Amino acid sequence: MIRRTAPLLLLAMLLCTPLWADEPEAAPAPETETPAEVQEAEAPDELAVREAALNERAEELEKLAASLTEREASLVQQEQEFAPKAAVLARKTLENNAASAVLTGRESQLAGRENAIMERERALAWRETVFAQESQKFTEASSALAGREADLAKREADLAGREAELNAKTSAKEAADQLTAREAELVKRESALTEREATGNRLAALEEELNAKQAELAGREEAVAGRESAVGEQEAKLAESTKKVTDHEAELAQKESALTARESELTAKNKELDEHTAALTAREAALVNKETEATRKAAEVAEMETLIKELPAFDPDNSTEAAMILTYKLPAARRRELITMQRDAYTRYSSNRVTQALESYTAAYEAEPTANYLAAYWAGLSAERLRGRRDDALMWANRALEINPEYKPAQELKRRLETPARTNTQQRRRTTR
Repeated sequence: MIRRTAPLLLLAMLLCTPLWADEPEAAPAPETETPAEVQEAEAPDELAVREAALNERAEELEKLAASLTEREASLVQQEQEFAPKAAVLARKTLENNAASAVLTGRESQLAGRENAIMERERALAWRETVFAQESQKFTEASSALAGREADLAKREADLAGREAELNAKTSAKEAADQLTAREAELVKRESALTEREATGNRLAALEEELNAKQAELAGREEAVAGRESAVGEQEAKLAESTKKVTDHEAELAQKESALTARESELTAKNKELDEHTAALTAREAALVNKETEATRKAAEVAEMETLIKELPAFDPDNSTEAAMILTYKLPAARRRELITMQRDAYTRYSSNRVTQALESYTAAYEAEPTANYLAAYWAGLSAERLRGRRDDALMWANRALEINPEYKPAQELKRRLETPARTNTQQRRRTTR
């Protein structure tokens, strides 16, 4: 953009300068030229020189930036070439984890340096963005200045044409009036020149910024040179590390072959040990099962012996004691539960809580309805003691006899419950006769 605007600025200066030089000849009194007119004639030349110098410096900075971009591109290419090597080195390091701790430390250092390089590249990109923004501002300012100068040159050209026409047609009085008007116009032009001087000051500030950017680019160039030297050192270290890794891989290959042979031997031994362990585990499990069964049977026998010692001898077809439940063909734990339920129900029965006793005996019977005829018998006794429950008592007696037809207490209970009914029937028949 600077290269495009610079020729336009120079052309505008060259077009404006002859107009300013011809204006004093058209005046009626050249000897009365004011210092402002002298400054007006000299100022555009100084501004054009300064702008030309700025354009030259801008071109130099662009060339320097282009060379720096090329060097950065070559550095990026070198880093891209370096990336596959680093990946190969990382893969080898992962495969030989146990023996390459030193190499891993060096690779971590290299990763830190790469991060530092990336940070510098990001800073460089940010600075380039700032430089582009400042260049855009300078270009916009230069374009605005060129437009204003072009407008001023056009206005001055129109003024010169009008002055020439007025000089040819008017008299001396009109020339004096025109001179007055021209003086007023010169005052305006002086203000315009003042504004241009302010623009020149802004250009000077931009020049200072360009100098600072040039210094910054020089620093970037030094940083890039340092990065190139660091990359060269890293490549040398990488080559040395690769050689060490290759030698170490050969040693590890030998060790691996020896370990493979050793592993096959240990595998065979482990297989034998697993077979022995499985056999021992099976034997231990069988022994544990036998011990558990023996313990359970011993507990059942001990419990049965205890109950038998505590109670007198009983007959399963005649006894009404809770210990008779031991004759049931049920597991010991289940028999213990039924004995506990029988004793709890008898406690309620003996304390004259017959309704609760009937409920407890019913629960004990329902726990084992195919075996617990003792609970059915006691449920029948409880129902017999309740008013209006004779039929229920007979039902319970029948249930007990369904389980054990030889159970004499249930037979006696059934006989007792049926006798009053037979007597009443006979009395009703005699009365009818």
